Amino acid sequence: MIRKASDLAKVRRDSFTNGVGGGFATHALPPGEKLQGSRFQMVSQIEMDPGSSIGSHLHGENEEIYWILSGEGLYSEDGREVPAGPGDVFIAQQGHSHGLKNTGAGPLVMIAVIAADRNP
Repeated sequence: MIRKASDLAKVRRDSFTNGVGGGFATHALPPGEKLQGSRFQMVSQIEMDPGSSIGSHLHGENEEIYWILSGEGLYSEDGREVPAGPGDVFIAQQGHSHGLKNTGAGPLVMIAVIAADRNP
């Protein structure tokens, strides 16, 4: 699969997984689009508005990576909170819950990838 930047659309989101506020998502692989034989369920660049959050949610049947590119935030996993900044990588494994809040004055930009043992 090849997705060139010129083919990707930046889409406004008013909420990320029961969080507050919103931002933009640029999907290389949008949620719900299936790739034959692939374990990827989503591959996206997320740009969170200041003060917005991704609500804490459980990854019961898949796993998710957040790779912070720019901005400042507070990452939570299973109730534990740690500061999040450029270069930080957070991996929520199957059976764990996580969330993220943008605590900075500007956008928080990250890559989010969801994968599973199988693609339902």
